[in-house]
Amino acid sequence: MGNVSTGREFAGMHHLELAFLDDVAPKYLSLARPPHGLKIRQWKNRSAVPLINKLHAGLSGLKRHQATVLDHKLVWLEGGNSEGTPVVLLHGFASNKENWLSLVPFLLKQHRLFVLDLPGWGESQFNANVPYGLDDQVTRVAAWIENHVPGKAHVVGNSVGGLVSALLAGRHPHLVQTLCLMNPAGGKGTDHTHFEAGLKEGRNPMIVESLAGAHTLMSLAIHNRAIALVLAPVMAQDLINRRHVNRHLFHQMFVNAPNPNGPGMSATQAPTLIMWGKEDRLVHYTGAYTYQAIIPHADVLLFDGVGHLPMVEIPIRTAKALQEFWTA
Repeated sequence: MGNVSTGREFAGMHHLELAFLDDVAPKYLSLARPPHGLKIRQWKNRSAVPLINKLHAGLSGLKRHQATVLDHKLVWLEGGNSEGTPVVLLHGFASNKENWLSLVPFLLKQHRLFVLDLPGWGESQFNANVPYGLDDQVTRVAAWIENHVPGKAHVVGNSVGGLVSALLAGRHPHLVQTLCLMNPAGGKGTDHTHFEAGLKEGRNPMIVESLAGAHTLMSLAIHNRAIALVLAPVMAQDLINRRHVNRHLFHQMFVNAPNPNGPGMSATQAPTLIMWGKEDRLVHYTGAYTYQAIIPHADVLLFDGVGHLPMVEIPIRTAKALQEFWTA
């Protein structure tokens, strides 16, 4: 596999940035079911997201935008205070921009929001013929911000979106005013979740094949059982429809490892907040201290009784924490 290493120090990226990848990727790639090339190329998006957008648009005031950026047509939601500091929200794996809708109402009054479907996800274009490594995704997101977000932004990323955000801040500091990493993926903690251990055995509940699989994933991502039970059937159709694409995108993150000689998240100079739900069953919360070791000036905020998606489970508390961080 390309750039995977084993415990080496790099002149570019901090060795801790690659520790999780070094540990998990070779085992996952050797044991997990490989992507099905024909099914990926033939995939058609049958998402209910456009309907969801029509339903929430009147409440949130967010407008749907799209533009071609580099090699992708990208779709995002935009709205809020036109005079406010821009805020960029980046979702995680097996997700989309709608993951932020519970948080949006508490940020609209003061900020101009830009809520992106990451390349390959949601309503943004998926292209079976281009790579989706982390370096590729950071380059695409940076180009989108350059062209469509006015001025330096408060960048908030959840899960894989957090990993992309951290690399973005290190490589494109002129785009990032502050950085919030919300339960970010990729940090090897002092403990691990059942999900993280399962990856090394080739098991990946992020790839949903059935309604039962959607329930399993939601119960891993969301500590609040009631919310998980409500969201599972809502998300199931999209997750099942995207299963071949999701397998491919996960595979791509490991096959196309970051270039260790380039700048990484350790180059981040922007004020940084690492926010984590302690009941996260996908990425162990002790990864927060790994990220803090990589970005020493970062502050850590842990939420008791919260899982992988604080913006879904506790949107008011999440918004308050963000506002306090931005105005500190």
